[in-house]
Amino acid sequence: MKSFSLRTDLDGNIRGILWMLLAGLFFSFMVTLIKLLGSRIPSYEIVFFRSVIQLMVLTVVFWRIGFSSLKTSRPLLQGLRALIAVLLINCNFYAFTKLPLADVTAIGFSRNLFLALLAVPLLAEKFNPQRILITIVGFIGIIIIIRPGASAFEGVALIALAGAGLGATMMILIRKLTTTDSNVAMMTYPSLAIVLVMSVPTCMWWIMPTGYELILLILIAFMGISGQWCLIQAFRLGEVTAVAPASYMRLFFATIIGYYLFAEIPDIMSIVGTLIIVGSNLYLVFLEGHVGKTGPGERVPGDVT
Repeated sequence: MKSFSLRTDLDGNIRGILWMLLAGLFFSFMVTLIKLLGSRIPSYEIVFFRSVIQLMVLTVVFWRIGFSSLKTSRPLLQGLRALIAVLLINCNFYAFTKLPLADVTAIGFSRNLFLALLAVPLLAEKFNPQRILITIVGFIGIIIIIRPGASAFEGVALIALAGAGLGATMMILIRKLTTTDSNVAMMTYPSLAIVLVMSVPTCMWWIMPTGYELILLILIAFMGISGQWCLIQAFRLGEVTAVAPASYMRLFFATIIGYYLFAEIPDIMSIVGTLIIVGSNLYLVFLEGHVGKTGPGERVPGDVT
């Protein structure tokens, strides 16, 4: 009976890893399409279309489960999360249109480093000197990638870093809100806020997409939704310490796609910085596994866009 239990755990972790790899593929294809469109379509218009299509999909869900699922007992917190979502997605999408895919992906993973710092004051987690030390090491890797003083690269890289910090804040708010609000509400309010805010620049500086570009815009939305669903499945089936490391395959996907589609070749500084960030994140996952299992709504590596 004991061996059956172990076998079930093993199967769950393997399935979780496979779902995480699939999520990584969806997210990698999504950012590839963002970069392709970004050569002509402004990032704010891409953000607008993505959120409109997501709202359309969610509307179909509402008709099946009822609009009562939108009820929230913490409207101010949901409002704050919606505002952060507007800033977050714009930072991320803009960075992907301007920087190499692998660099933005690596900087994006630093959200877990921000989270390790923010969890102490905002979630009242116990201060852990070892966690803080490894977080500092991770930020050294970020500095190596950003290369302060490297003109234009530095400016856009800082926007990507701001997106990572906003992503960490978003994950903390998600943890607080999941205790009271439904998943549908968690997805709807940010999308609605993004559509309302981004409709202004989109209408003012509208660029008409071609038929081909419109298809890509629709694909971006569905890739994002599919990636989020696979991510949830991964953490539902497997343990965080087993599943989370598979998320770093996105760096491999981004590097391969960047090389073959955009002729992006990472230099030695980017490679060293990325290795430091990934190593720091993996060690944080290792620490979490020894502190205790991650419960529902707690900190897990993932994509919040």
